[in-house]
Amino acid sequence: MKDKADSHPLSDLAYDWITLMQNKAQALVAYDQYIKDAQAANSPECEAFFRKVHDADKAQLEEAKQHLVAVLQGKMGSSPKK
Repeated sequence: MKDKADSHPLSDLAYDWITLMQNKAQALVAYDQYIKDAQAANSPECEAFFRKVHDADKAQLEEAKQHLVAVLQGKMGSSPKK
């Protein structure tokens, strides 16, 4: 019989990475709209800043994917000791 702690298919750490990735992905969609709004307002300074933030979050999302894969493969993190 499985231990009660094994009843969840994802560790807390894997869940955290998935949640972070979801938030970053949603932010990218929002930044795309902010960029369009800045273009419509003829504000290249605002557009440049929104692109900068977008690109930083996109890079972080790519890195987060690598971490999630490592966590799911058991190469990063470990189960808490009991």
